[in-house]
Amino acid sequence: MVKKINFKETSEKEINLYTCLGESLCAVQILEDALSHLIILKKTEPDQKKVADDLLKKQQFYTFGRAIKIAKDESLLPNSLETELSSLLKERNWLVHESITIDKNNYKTDSFFNELFKRTKSITLKAQKLKVSIELDLIEYSEKKGIDMSKVKNEMNKNYGLKF
Repeated sequence: MVKKINFKETSEKEINLYTCLGESLCAVQILEDALSHLIILKKTEPDQKKVADDLLKKQQFYTFGRAIKIAKDESLLPNSLETELSSLLKERNWLVHESITIDKNNYKTDSFFNELFKRTKSITLKAQKLKVSIELDLIEYSEKKGIDMSKVKNEMNKNYGLKF
């Protein structure tokens, strides 16, 4: 085992890039969690909290792709939202599996950093918007079940500036 390695200091540019990568990963994880909640809430009734909690624990281990497939197979989402989630799945897979290693020869160039920065920011924004779309879909679904969602709507208005 090597006892001491002197690594180069991380540059400001690298710190910014890693921050963007982390922000994108977090946004996608939060979206994945929202999708898991949607699936469970739509598969259970309001009085089945224990069943829903148990299912959610299992559901949260599924990959984003598997969660999208479940939602699609069980018709739990509007088609437009399914399509957008599937599109983001491709971007998410690129982010996780290829974003850094896809172009090893140009990894340290300004053009690589700029392109990666733009693409990760785009993924973050898409994931955040899709999370809100899932929340809105769940509000509509809950209201159809007779659940008062006025407090949730007020919070969304405060957080996102949405008017209902």
